[in-house]
Amino acid sequence: MKTSIYLFILTLTITMASACSSSQETEEPVEIQIAAASSLQNVLGEMEEKLESTIEGVDVVFQFGGSGSLRRQIEQGAPFDIFLSASEAHFDALVEDGKIDPENSTSLFTNSLVLIQPADTEKPIANVDELKEGSIETIAIGTPESVPAGTFAKETLKQLHMWNDVEDKMVQARSVRQVLTYTEENSVDAGFVYATDAASTDSVETVETIDPHLHSNIVYPIGVIEDTDHPAAAAQVFEYLVSNKAKSLYEKNGYEVAD
Repeated sequence: MKTSIYLFILTLTITMASACSSSQETEEPVEIQIAAASSLQNVLGEMEEKLESTIEGVDVVFQFGGSGSLRRQIEQGAPFDIFLSASEAHFDALVEDGKIDPENSTSLFTNSLVLIQPADTEKPIANVDELKEGSIETIAIGTPESVPAGTFAKETLKQLHMWNDVEDKMVQARSVRQVLTYTEENSVDAGFVYATDAASTDSVETVETIDPHLHSNIVYPIGVIEDTDHPAAAAQVFEYLVSNKAKSLYEKNGYEVAD
């Protein structure tokens, strides 16, 4: 009799332990990795906690970088679930290559390109044309091949027939945030960043907002990676990022929500 009771208790204990273990496994949060343009660090950092508290069981991890660099990582099989790009060209290339689900993608918001200078500069300029002045020795831009803001800056200078005059002054950076840092630290005389970047710090001042007709459209598209390991969770995060609640935060941070 005692043996039967002992076996019953042992079996019950093992069953309960197994159930608890199974429960703990199912409660592990799903990690959703989002590849995002570096210019979005502030707004997405502000959104992260709200997103995770809204979608139960999801842990969001952001990987920031130049959109071209992130595109190459996705092409090479990096385990991202969502891509939020600052370049339609890099994004569309992934859609055409079957890497992004066109049914779960959209244009999210727009931005403006601005010319900035250090707030405490001793070489003040009043407009883009003055970049040709001899006193201006260094101009920071994102590497045009991989950083959309750098692409837009180069397009602008070419449209103004200035590129050949200032090309030797260019200091190329791996991201638009690095351009901002160089300018904040007075390591360069001027730089091209987005309006939202310039508004995030008192260490730079905006010289001029660039005429949007001088460069390609600045649009931030977002989409779910086609072969994500977590399609249901990725779709939930995507829906939150394109929701009206999220859009109000984008607008608060200076972005213009796309129609």
